[in-house]
Amino acid sequence: MQLTHEIQNGIAILALVGRLDTRGAPELESHGRALFRDGARKLLVDMAGVDYISSAGLRVLLVLAKEADGCAGTLSVCCLTPAVLEVMTVSGFDTIIPLADDRQSALDALQSPPA
Repeated sequence: MQLTHEIQNGIAILALVGRLDTRGAPELESHGRALFRDGARKLLVDMAGVDYISSAGLRVLLVLAKEADGCAGTLSVCCLTPAVLEVMTVSGFDTIIPLADDRQSALDALQSPPA
């Protein structure tokens, strides 16, 4: 899995390409935790390039969601392929982590003040 990182309007964005499985999950977890540890409070995981997610990938998203909650932050995921979206919804992760169809929608939601 390849991972790139950028900051846009105070939102940390991790863009993933490849398989989010037992090989890629530790890298995402390490980067995500480091961002929260270094002060990020809004993290967007862009999964446009992810064609497969395993239980290890789901676990790391849950870990990052809990990490975000622990520091009064927010984790959001966007741009899921149909196969990955199906796994996320069947497993109930769409009720735990905000999902957005595209990056701009996710950024807009993250920039909005809490209701």
